[in-house]
Amino acid sequence: MVNSQKETQRERLRRYGFDTGHTEMKGLPTLFEGLELADLDLMTIRDLAHYGSEPRDDCLIGMLGLMFSALGEGSLCINLDTEPLKNTVLRTADPAALEMFSGFNRRLDEGCYDKLIDRAAGGDFKPLVLDDTTGRRLLYFQKFHYHERRLKKRLKAFSELRQDRKLPDETIQAVIEDLYREGAVIRKGADGKPIVRDPFQVDAIRAALTVPLLIVSGGPGTGKTSLLVNILRALVRTGVDASRIMLAAPTGRAAQRMSEALMANMATIADPERCDLGLERLTGSTLHRLLVYRSRTGGFLYGERRPIPAEVVAVDEVSMVDVVMMDRLFQAIEPGRTRVILMGDKDQLPSVEAGSVLADMSPTAGSPFARHFVELRNVYRSAGQLLELAQAINGGLSVPLKPTGFDSALAIEAGRWAFVTAGEGDAMNRHLARWAMHQYVNHNNGNQDSYVDLVKQLNRPSVSPESMDVEKRTERLNRLFGIAYQCRILTVLRHGRTGAGWVNDCIAAGLRQILDPGCSPDHRLFNGALIMITCNDYTRDLFNGDVGIVMRESDGMYRIYFKRAGRIAAFPASGLTDWDLAFAMTVHKSQGSEFDDILLLLPEDPKHRLLTREIIYTAATRAARCLIVYGTMTAFQTALKRKIHRQSGLMA
Repeated sequence: MVNSQKETQRERLRRYGFDTGHTEMKGLPTLFEGLELADLDLMTIRDLAHYGSEPRDDCLIGMLGLMFSALGEGSLCINLDTEPLKNTVLRTADPAALEMFSGFNRRLDEGCYDKLIDRAAGGDFKPLVLDDTTGRRLLYFQKFHYHERRLKKRLKAFSELRQDRKLPDETIQAVIEDLYREGAVIRKGADGKPIVRDPFQVDAIRAALTVPLLIVSGGPGTGKTSLLVNILRALVRTGVDASRIMLAAPTGRAAQRMSEALMANMATIADPERCDLGLERLTGSTLHRLLVYRSRTGGFLYGERRPIPAEVVAVDEVSMVDVVMMDRLFQAIEPGRTRVILMGDKDQLPSVEAGSVLADMSPTAGSPFARHFVELRNVYRSAGQLLELAQAINGGLSVPLKPTGFDSALAIEAGRWAFVTAGEGDAMNRHLARWAMHQYVNHNNGNQDSYVDLVKQLNRPSVSPESMDVEKRTERLNRLFGIAYQCRILTVLRHGRTGAGWVNDCIAAGLRQILDPGCSPDHRLFNGALIMITCNDYTRDLFNGDVGIVMRESDGMYRIYFKRAGRIAAFPASGLTDWDLAFAMTVHKSQGSEFDDILLLLPEDPKHRLLTREIIYTAATRAARCLIVYGTMTAFQTALKRKIHRQSGLMA
């Protein structure tokens, strides 16, 4: 079996022009097996290799393969120094390849790659850049070096900025005292208890009034949402115009939650100041919308030459923002004119694209960002075992597993989690069907109507859109969206038997028969289907990650409803092309969302490269009530032992 796999890889390399039969290139098939390179990567490697001094330079080809593999894992560069390079190779490739990469370093120093690799101080436009200006030998693809260097320069400008009008300490203290007074304090829970005066949150409010750039990291339940509201309230109390505050997030759903959280928190204040009232009109937008994306050019309206016209820009879920987007954001913000507030959880999954900017900005000893960074450490969410699980995962601790049956897992109490061992054959199909019945068909979680009940009520001929009272229809749609956001299946993969695509089709097959019996099994759209937008649609104000519900109207046509801040919008299904079913989504896509119940499906391959501590932590922290982990014990334990290692030079 192993020989067959090696032969397949050798044939694949030959198809793209690599002479693996030549003595100098015989080691490439073994090396490339562990790198999981796409066909496009191989074609690009073949083209870049022509810039080397020798046509069969296995050292250069091997390093290019390692770089594409690292980029696929999210790294911006590779550290060529001996020990870091050794660690990179041992994590991703065959240890026998170490000699190959040592040869690359030797030939690099001899000038064999001068046509391909630019030096950071050289200024020539070449595909790769070697940056050794910080004492480390970091090798980049030119694009990522360009964006990292620009972002680094901008962050340095913020860290060195001194405000001309510094607020007196007594003024700052008076503002903080006012935020926590009886009539002005934000309240939480059904009993309306005032939020705790957390010392770390107070430090963040004070920092927001004294530094031009504030970075706040906190896990679930640490109060990031109420903190952001209090920071904005503090700013308007010191003269900032609420109309010149802009809120943004990486995805449409995260931006929507930002708006909803702001409105919900403000509504709990018994005696708001007049300046507070202006904050209620703020709404979150995607970063693309904030920068005003221009589809015709692929660029943005706001940038270095035209900065964002705002006094404050606050961005939530920053862990999801890659280095390219973060650079574009900071190029559009003028230091000294606009204050920046970044919120997120540094321990969550980093961005899908390259970079881990929030984690990189976490200060180390002597870091210039020490006064700009606040970490929230006190947890106020009462989530029992779920909270303990998240803390154990984040701390790299072992998690004891006591597998249970799937039906028992569905019945667990709030705040708990369960592990279900994946069954053989069609066991997962049966379990997915049980999940769908429990969440969508049965009267679950004390709801008067189930998801299926509400869909059918909205589709009765006697209560068609023309005859049903608009207010009543809107109320039922809001309830339907509420149930839709109570649960979600999360997957590590997009494809395969445990991937989001296959799982969505499986759930849809069962619900289609109940909700839309006349619909063809080949038709992905059906009455009551949950769908997710996968590409920004600026003409309809729809963004990647927005979730909608499909409704069959009285004329037989399908329309898709989306919940917006304070209203519901609907569009003909025929006009929407970039969408997927959303009963299941990847863990990456779930960031910025929260659900009551989560079913996490682990890959069948217990050694899959995406099984990491961060992916389990992120999935666990999406669940507000219950979590079920479905897979093998080996896959779960493998994930807990692995931590994502993304290389960059951002803070060097």
